[in-house]
Amino acid sequence: MINGPTTYSEWVNLLNQFANGDDSVLDQLNNGTFLIDAGTANRFYSKIEEVYKKRKQNWLDKFQRSFQLQNLKTEDDFEIALRNGKQNLILLDRFISIQGLPEDLRKTLKKDLEDFITEIRTSLKKNNSNTSKNEKILMLLNSFQFNTISTEIKSDQKNSSETTASTGRKIIF
Repeated sequence: MINGPTTYSEWVNLLNQFANGDDSVLDQLNNGTFLIDAGTANRFYSKIEEVYKKRKQNWLDKFQRSFQLQNLKTEDDFEIALRNGKQNLILLDRFISIQGLPEDLRKTLKKDLEDFITEIRTSLKKNNSNTSKNEKILMLLNSFQFNTISTEIKSDQKNSSETTASTGRKIIF
């Protein structure tokens, strides 16, 4: 089992790594514990919010770039762009579900992410209503929801099987 952070300083170091794109620290963060006191509560909450907003903005930039760079000519192109966007949201969902975070903070972040995804879906529907009345695209957009992302995470975790290679490293399928 990976040891998680227990001090404010350890949390901040891992949070900074995650904010800068290092997804490998999520398991450590998830195993972390932290006793919030009056002296660190405000700074801890602010740091979590700062990291969350940075990663959310990075996701949005990447998502928008995928729509700009890819010439979405077919429904399949659109489906791939949406699927990639959902896949990239999984890390943000894992971040807001870290067990060491206070329950009220997790709920606040979850609500924000749900609203954010709803806003993205609404914007995509609006932008596509002018170009297409295609039912498949509408179905794809309707499936772009927080609860489907969370469900996909759970099923991905259940479906993964681990094998230890001769090098001693775990291979996850």
